[in-house]
Amino acid sequence: MSAAPSIPRPPRATILWTAAAAVLVHAIVHRWVGERSLWHTAIFADVLATLPLLSGLRGRRRAEIMQDLCAPGVAAAAVALVAEFALTPLAAWIDGAVPLHALLLVAIALIALLSGGTAGRLRTLIGVEWLKLTRGRLLRVGLLVAAAATMLAAVMHTPVKEETTGWTQAAGSLGSGFWTAEILLFVLGATSIAGEISQGTMKMILPYAYRRAEWISAKAIVLLFAAALFAVVVCVAGIGYAAFDVGLGDVTKVAPAGFGLPDSTELHEPAAAMRERLLTTIGASAASIGTSAVVGLLLSCVFGGLVAALSASFLLFVVLKAGTAFFGLTTETLSMIYAHYPDKLRGWTEEFGKVFNAPWDGDVLLAGLHLAMITGGVALLLALRMFGRRDLHG
Repeated sequence: MSAAPSIPRPPRATILWTAAAAVLVHAIVHRWVGERSLWHTAIFADVLATLPLLSGLRGRRRAEIMQDLCAPGVAAAAVALVAEFALTPLAAWIDGAVPLHALLLVAIALIALLSGGTAGRLRTLIGVEWLKLTRGRLLRVGLLVAAAATMLAAVMHTPVKEETTGWTQAAGSLGSGFWTAEILLFVLGATSIAGEISQGTMKMILPYAYRRAEWISAKAIVLLFAAALFAVVVCVAGIGYAAFDVGLGDVTKVAPAGFGLPDSTELHEPAAAMRERLLTTIGASAASIGTSAVVGLLLSCVFGGLVAALSASFLLFVVLKAGTAFFGLTTETLSMIYAHYPDKLRGWTEEFGKVFNAPWDGDVLLAGLHLAMITGGVALLLALRMFGRRDLHG
C-alpha cells in the first residue's frame, strides 16, 4: 500500500513574507478602519497576496488563473485572520506604549538575516549598490540641487513684521529642501531597477549566488541611506543659514502698554519648544522621503521601461503634493497619505515662528511615522514579490 504524498513545505522566504504581510495587514486595518474588521482583514490580505501574481497570468487559461490566484489569496487571508485574533489583544494590552508592528517587522527581518547566509550576501550587495550609487552622477547632483533649493528658499524668505527669529525661515526652507529631496528620491527609486534593465547590468548580477529578494532588499536599504543623506544636507543648509542669518532664539512679541507706559516684550515660545517642534517636523519629513524612495523602487519593479517608471513616479509625486489642487482630494483623504503629515507639522512651526498662535499635536508625528512605515513596508513586500516573478528576458 503506497504512502500518501506529503504536502511540500513552503520555502522559508514565503513563510517570512506571509508573516510580514499579516503584520502589515493588521496595521492597515487598524489604521484606516480603527476597529476589528475580519472582512477588511481578509480583503487586504487577499489583495496583497494576489496582486504580485497578476503579471505572470498573461496567456493562461481561466481555470489555471483562478487556481493560481485563489490558493495564495486564501492562505494569506487565513494567516491574516489568525494574526488579527492574536495581535489585537496584544496591541490593546501594551496600550500603544511599544510600536508593535515595527517591532514585529524588525523581528521578521532579523530572522531572515540570521538564516541561510543571507546577512553576508546582503552585506556584499549593499556595498555593491552603495558603490554604484555614490559613483553615479545622479546622487551628487541631487544633493547639490537639494542644498541649493533649501538655501534659495532661506534667502528669499520675507519675514513678517514681528518675526525676529529664524524659526519660520528654517521651517520654510526645510519644506523646499525636503520637497526637492522627495522628488529626487522618487527618481532614484524609479531608476534603480529600470535603469539596470536599460543598461543591461541586471543579467550580469543575478546569475551569481544572489537571490532576487536579497538584491531588492539591498537596493531598498541603500535608498534609505540616501534618504538619510538628503535629510542631513537639507537640515544643515536650512537650519545653518537661519541660525547664521537671524538666529534661533526665543520667540517674543511686543505687548503695547497704555497710559504712556512703554511697550513690554513677552515670551511667546521658548527656543527649546521651537527646537522640539522643528525636530518633530524633520522626523516626519525624513520618514516621508524614505518611504517615497521605497515606493519609487516598487514602481521600478512594476514598470520595465525607464520612461514608464519615471512617468509613474512624477504622477504619484503630483498626487502626494498637489492632490487638492489637481485631483480635488479632501483634507480627510490627505490625512491618509503619509506625505501629508510633514506639511502639517511644518505649517504649525512656521505659524509659531511668526508669533501667531497655532494648534500643536505631538501625536501627529507618531501617526506620520506609523503611516510611513505601513506604506514603505507594503511597497517593499510588493516589490519583492513582483520582481521575484518577473521575466527578465521579456
